[in-house]
Order: sequence, then C-alpha cells, then structure tokens
Amino acid sequence: MILSEKITELRKKNGLSQEEFGAEIGVSRQAVSKWEMAQATPDLNKIMKISDFFGVPTDFLLKDEYDLTFLDNNVGFKNVNSDENGKTTDLEKVSSNTKMIELSEIQSYLDINRKSARNFVIAIFLFFVSPFAGIVISTFNEPYAIVGLVIQLLILIVVAMIIVLTIWELSKHRILGSGETELAYGVRSVIEERKKGFEPTFLKGIIFGIICFLAFVIPIIVVSAFTDDNNVAIIIASCIMLLIFATGVSVITYVVIINHGYNTVLKIK
Repeated sequence: MILSEKITELRKKNGLSQEEFGAEIGVSRQAVSKWEMAQATPDLNKIMKISDFFGVPTDFLLKDEYDLTFLDNNVGFKNVNSDENGKTTDLEKVSSNTKMIELSEIQSYLDINRKSARNFVIAIFLFFVSPFAGIVISTFNEPYAIVGLVIQLLILIVVAMIIVLTIWELSKHRILGSGETELAYGVRSVIEERKKGFEPTFLKGIIFGIICFLAFVIPIIVVSAFTDDNNVAIIIASCIMLLIFATGVSVITYVVIINHGYNTVLKIK
C-alpha cells in the first residue's frame, strides 16, 4: 500500500474532507488532492505532521508493505507477516542492539546542526571583530589601549563559551554516526532529496566565500592608492578587511556544517 493510498484511507477513516485535513496539516486542499492522486509527495516536515496527526509511525507511512491491517492488528514493526503456520516472520533481521532512527529524530539532529552552524557564524564574527576596540582606542588614545585589550579578551571568552556549548549540544546526537544505528525505511530517500536541494546553496556559499578571500585586500589597496598615511582611513579599511574576511569564513563554515549534517545522516547504513 503506497503513501498516497494510506493518506486517503486515514483521512476517510477519520471522517475528514480534503479541506479539513489540509487545514490540520497546514496545506491547501489542492495539495492534499495531489498527495492522494500520487502527483506529489509530502516533504519531511509534512510527513512528520501527518504521522503526529493520525498517531501512526513514520515508518508505517513510508513503507509500502504496511497497510491498514497493520494498525488494526496493532502488530509490531518487525513482525507484521505470518507464515502458513500462523507464526510471525520478520520483515527485517535487525540486531537487538540496533537502534532504528525515525524521521523525527533525524529532523531533530538536522535542526540542531543548523543551529550550531549559526552559532559558529556568530563566534567567527565575534572573533574577527574583537580587535576593533583595541585598534580604535590605541590609535586615538594610546594610554587607554589596555581597555581595548580587556574588551577583546572578554569577547574571546564569549566566543569560547559559544563554541563549547555548541559542541556539547552536538555531542548528544553522536549516536547518529555509530555502528549501532540504522535508518528507518524511507528516511534515506527523504534526506537525499533534501541534500540534493541544498547543493546549489552549498556551491554558491563556497564560491561567495572564495570571492571574499580574494577581495578582502581591496580596501587597503584603495586607501594606499588614494590617501597618504591617513590613520582614520587606514583603520576603517582594516576594519572593512576583517569584516569581508569574516563574512567569507562564516559563509563557508555555515554551508559546510549543513552539508556535513546531511552526509553524517547518509553515512548511517
């Protein structure tokens, strides 16, 4: 029984029209109609919403060999078929130590991975702007240069805290990369589709970052060409250089971390 048929039967079983069901899931009646006619497939978030709304596992929705008798009989995932003697037979042979990872857990990991990418971007920017106060203060009021140094140290402490907390948050999902886990049926194809959709963004991010690395020296070149030892202009140019470089590093870091998250999931057997 394919996904489109399951959605249709579950909706009818619960006495819902396409419009009512769409309102519950957050889509239009036309979208529901396309799902039920197998003209379109719900994305990862919608699959999870359908699973939660009907109270069925995502594995049931995505695995074609499961039909509504699976729900009626309340049979476990690994024992839905019976042989001629009435004994249940496993659909899959999975070690008792193997953890099947559902879409909901993968989504949780990817959300945290995306959040960690944003945190690293913030940390990178803070790291590169931390010298600004010292540069400005030492240029215009050298006796107070120590104040700029203190400000820089405080910013670096914040950077270190962000990095440590982010790594700690990611470490809680380390089991995703271990050999004792396995993706539930249908999860791999969903993640592969999402990764494929992210590839243009990944490529643009890498190209943009490289351009920043090549262009960050332009401000100081311009200042050197059109001014004569103008301290203010040199300070402004230096700050702009740091910002451009930080932007390049941040963009590349962001897309690489997001892409690494997809690759980490797809490495699971």
